Amino acid sequence: MRPTRTLVLLAGIAASVLPFSSFAPAPSVSAWAPGARVSLSPWLSPPPEFSTSGDYATDTYGDPWDFSNDEDVNPNLDGGVGFAAGVSVGGGTLNVGSKDGTEIRLLMNWGQIEPVLPWGHDGWKHPLDAARYTQTTMRLRADNDLGMAIRFFTASGETGLIPFVLPGGGWQTMHFDLTDRSLYINTGALAQWAGPIVRFDLFRGFSFVSPGQNPTVNLQLDWVRIHRADAPQTPPANVPVPRVLTPNETGGEDYATTVRGNPWDFAGLDDIVETHDMAYLDTSSGDLNAVSTANDPFLSLALGGDLDTDKYHRFTADICYTGPMSLADSKGGGMVGRIAWIRRGTLDWSETQDIVVLPGCHEITIDLATAPAEAIHDEHTAIPIGWRGISVDNLRFDPNEDRGIRGLTLRNIKLADEAAFSGNYAITFTDTANATGTVADIYVTTTEAGYAGTKIAAGLPVSPGTNTFNWAGLDAAGKPMPNGTYWTYVVIRNGSSKGVGYSTGPVRLERPVAATPSYYVPLTPHRLLDTRSGQGGNISALDTGVSTALTVMGVGGVPATGVTAVVMNVTAIGPTSAGFVTAWPSGQPRPPVSNLNFTPGMTVPNLITVMVGANGKVDLFNSSGLTHLAADIVGYYTSSPPPSGGRFTPLTPSRVLDTRDGTGALASSLGQSQVIDVAVTGIAGVPATGVSAVALNVTVDQPTGNGFLTVWPAGEPRPNASTHNFGPGLTIANLVLAKVGANGRVSIFNSAGNSHVIADVIGYFSSSGGLFVPVVPQRLVDTRDGTGGPGGQIGTGEIRPVAIAAGVPIPVGAKAVVVNVTSVNSSSPS
Repeated sequence: MRPTRTLVLLAGIAASVLPFSSFAPAPSVSAWAPGARVSLSPWLSPPPEFSTSGDYATDTYGDPWDFSNDEDVNPNLDGGVGFAAGVSVGGGTLNVGSKDGTEIRLLMNWGQIEPVLPWGHDGWKHPLDAARYTQTTMRLRADNDLGMAIRFFTASGETGLIPFVLPGGGWQTMHFDLTDRSLYINTGALAQWAGPIVRFDLFRGFSFVSPGQNPTVNLQLDWVRIHRADAPQTPPANVPVPRVLTPNETGGEDYATTVRGNPWDFAGLDDIVETHDMAYLDTSSGDLNAVSTANDPFLSLALGGDLDTDKYHRFTADICYTGPMSLADSKGGGMVGRIAWIRRGTLDWSETQDIVVLPGCHEITIDLATAPAEAIHDEHTAIPIGWRGISVDNLRFDPNEDRGIRGLTLRNIKLADEAAFSGNYAITFTDTANATGTVADIYVTTTEAGYAGTKIAAGLPVSPGTNTFNWAGLDAAGKPMPNGTYWTYVVIRNGSSKGVGYSTGPVRLERPVAATPSYYVPLTPHRLLDTRSGQGGNISALDTGVSTALTVMGVGGVPATGVTAVVMNVTAIGPTSAGFVTAWPSGQPRPPVSNLNFTPGMTVPNLITVMVGANGKVDLFNSSGLTHLAADIVGYYTSSPPPSGGRFTPLTPSRVLDTRDGTGALASSLGQSQVIDVAVTGIAGVPATGVSAVALNVTVDQPTGNGFLTVWPAGEPRPNASTHNFGPGLTIANLVLAKVGANGRVSIFNSAGNSHVIADVIGYFSSSGGLFVPVVPQRLVDTRDGTGGPGGQIGTGEIRPVAIAAGVPIPVGAKAVVVNVTSVNSSSPS
């Protein structure tokens, strides 16, 4: 059972008659948020050349506020309309039995009640760009004169209010410039029309009939537009209204269908393993029809095969609810649902924040991989574990929290990956306006909500109904596009009129990645993953046998496309048992190799070079116990020659720093929080100019405390990253590919105690030298079993040659290799 809460709606005004001057500003968003809130979504804001209509609802949803369907304003009291005597939609008109304080919630932000997971048309999921849409025009009527107002809320929680008088009788077309400050006359609601807008209401302040009373007055809306200043004030005729159907937010491959082998389609009760506070379960119609009977209804879904939470994170419930809308903790209330799960091997279950559900039929999609990671959890969660990087023993859906009886029909539940393809993908779209003589151009972009995309199709004839374009991963000129995650938008033209529709979800192009000669581009170190804090989307220590998929393209200075491999410093932190970490290209089988090995409680770093998977990610696997992971990106490889050259020249190792004897610096250990700059060009075979990065073997010797080293380009701010972690008396070495900074130097920082530091240069990157070819990790030598040569331990002072250029995966002509060498079961320190 979970704690019961009452959600209190924020009324525009009290039910009694109040003058507009009594409106108080709404509390800030932070004041209403006892728990973490999902990050504000990017907002769609197409340029004028793509949208003749220039209207927010048209551009964002492909569905103008013309009240032709229930999605424009949910026709339920306390849903799309609050504090009214009645509401209905019919004949393209919203009809409201208005009272004093009636709210017509055109753009609703349920997160103003408490932190919730937004879905559908929620303003936190689809913010309005106030810089683009500065005007509003509406056609409405009332039976009698009414004091009305426009009210909006910014993402920071500030309130703006524009009062106006609606004359009774006939239809009125009313226009307002939302940037006109003279319209804002209430001192308590003077927010600027600026930034992202997350809520937009029309409401009735009072009636001019029967002063001091609260009569019901019929109020009707024909259409409402929030539009650009240069766009038509009234709905334009014969203008396309595109809507992209696929790709969409529900994703692609479904866990239950693919892994379990039986979709959660509720064709039978075998999709469910347990229910609670639910009765009259019936699947004879092909859907699950049931009645919730008390406050805690839930159904546990039947699992089958391991559930990869990193891969399958888009949860969609196709569900219908009967009854009235209310968020009160009472019978007929409880219109909030949630998702819950139990982490494998524990009895601890986690639950999401509330999901506000509405009467009627809806497809509710929630991305469980939230940003920040802890925002997925209910605010009462003591130890957030997030969704990613865990194993799950139980997954359940709680459809509502009604203390009374409520009927529901559950048609389908899907838990999906992003849509992905390697051959062809069907992009589907419609023109909801059914404009005649239209043609479509299709674009893709790696930037969500961006419009500077690449055209992949031009001049496609548009027919009524669903249109399909099978994308083969080529641009409009037939040139192959690089692997990446793409958002899609369709521009439909009808003469000089244009409309644009944007996909609600992305699609990944993930062709198999060949071993490609590549150039190295060094970066200032940047932390991509820290499971202790949730950076990188994972806020849980990895369990035994669990992997997490780390996105490495389009983050931390790495391009969104064209990357063949990345170089990262990966650190295992606080492991609870002995084990190892493996890194490999995501989407491929895990190879039998290790990148770093650890013992209980030991913090161990290692520099790894790993080929990027076709999905733009690398997988990190923990073999045993629980361990936190941190990953700092230091560079990447690309098939396109960079200005810095990016070719590697190996050198015979040469010492450029030894604080024990004064090589390269004073003969003195590095103190706590001390930084030294080390010259790395013009010495030891490294040219004085034209060098972008150097390969160094850096060793910490005789440290007196627990701490870390950071190596980064001299002259730049010290990044939040580490290259070494150490304890007192522990000598630790690690490879560092360091971007060269000011005056041909790199900086080294010591976090704690006193430590000697040694650095040996082993190569450099410039416009001359060899190219790097990334491969899937493969074990070449193992003296324990004789792989790659003679078996048995290597003795004191022994040199053992091993053959590593045998043709697969390393060709005979290779000049150098990048290998991970591990000492196993040593008999003494060395």
